[in-house]
Amino acid sequence: MSVIYTRFRLALLSCLVLVTVVGGQQAGKKDTAPEDKEVVTSKPTKMTPAASANLRREFDLAFDSLGTLGSRIDSARRKPDPVALAHAANELAAAEKVSGKTASITSKQLIKEAAELAGVRRQEAELKVVLHVSNQLQTQEHNLALLKDNIALAQQAAKEDKDYFDRKEEPTSAPRKVVVNNYTTQYLDIYVNGNYKTQVAPGSTQICTIEHRWNPTVLTAYGNEDTNNWGPRYIWGRFTKYTWNIE
Repeated sequence: MSVIYTRFRLALLSCLVLVTVVGGQQAGKKDTAPEDKEVVTSKPTKMTPAASANLRREFDLAFDSLGTLGSRIDSARRKPDPVALAHAANELAAAEKVSGKTASITSKQLIKEAAELAGVRRQEAELKVVLHVSNQLQTQEHNLALLKDNIALAQQAAKEDKDYFDRKEEPTSAPRKVVVNNYTTQYLDIYVNGNYKTQVAPGSTQICTIEHRWNPTVLTAYGNEDTNNWGPRYIWGRFTKYTWNIE
């Protein structure tokens, strides 16, 4: 392993340590990210549905599965489901290898998306599946390292939660709350770290409770038109209550 690569890995792991709160660290500590704000606002981001890509034409392959792959990717993103995204990346990789071409959606982009989503959800089984598929696709080494680190963090958090339960102790960090103000004309589905929380009607307000005890917390909203999304908006735990204005 080269000296440059070793230094890169160390720098990357150092960044991960700086932005991650695990186990017994309290959410309200003052040494969190300096960008953390109690009130945040998000504007819509236009999305291009994967279903709009004609993958059979782009690969010049008559596979029936390619005709449904775009819609399955959209469904996995909306769920959101990192395992389904990883399997879709595997399908794309097979089509890329057979055809010798790349489409407007690539396996490299999609497996990276799956890895990032699995990382914020921090479910050990999901992380292991995405890691397995990533190994099959010969994903870049630093992405594999991050997946392995997140698996270790998930295992550590599960062990600490079990220890608290066995000792009949309360977790050390209190739940945080997010007040979501919907100023749009759409019904918004709210996700916290890749997990569905609630739907907010146009012009209304909902409160979400954040149960997990690590940073960052990642907020995402999807509109009912499936062409816009809001976020990801990161919050870090300096405050016990946040306000997210969606415009």
